[in-house]
Amino acid sequence: MLSNENLTYNNKMSDIYKNLNSKQNIHKLGINYISNFLEQAGFTIHEVVKNPDHHFQLLVEVSDKSMLIAVRTASYPNIGSIDKKTKKRLIKEAEQLNAIPHFAGLTIKPLEASDTELDGLPEWEKFEVIFSGISVVR
Repeated sequence: MLSNENLTYNNKMSDIYKNLNSKQNIHKLGINYISNFLEQAGFTIHEVVKNPDHHFQLLVEVSDKSMLIAVRTASYPNIGSIDKKTKKRLIKEAEQLNAIPHFAGLTIKPLEASDTELDGLPEWEKFEVIFSGISVVR
C-alpha cells in the first residue's frame, strides 16, 4: 500500500481549489492530490477521468505494471468510500486492461474543524487532506 507520509503538499492545488463548497471541487482536489502523489513517486499517468460517478479516475503505470485507481473524496467527518457495484465495475475493467484495481479514499478537513458535519469548506479556508494510502481492491 502506498501512503502519503512524506508527500510535500503542492501549493498550486490550493490556488486552483480555493472554493471547496461543491462536491465536484472536492472530488477534483482529491484526484489532483493523488495524481501529484503518484507523479512524485515515479508513476506515469495515462488517463484521468474527473467524473465522480465513474468507476475509476486514474489509469497509471509504474515498472511496466498498470493500475486502475478509483478516487473518492469527502468532506470531514466523512471518508471517501467505494460501493460494491462500483468495486465490481472497477475489477472487471482492470481485468480487461490487464491492470491492478486500486482504491484511494480521502477526507478534506478544515484545520480548525469541530466534530460537526460540514457540507463543504468556505472559500480560503485552510485545510488538511487525510489520506491513508492506496490499496488493492479485491
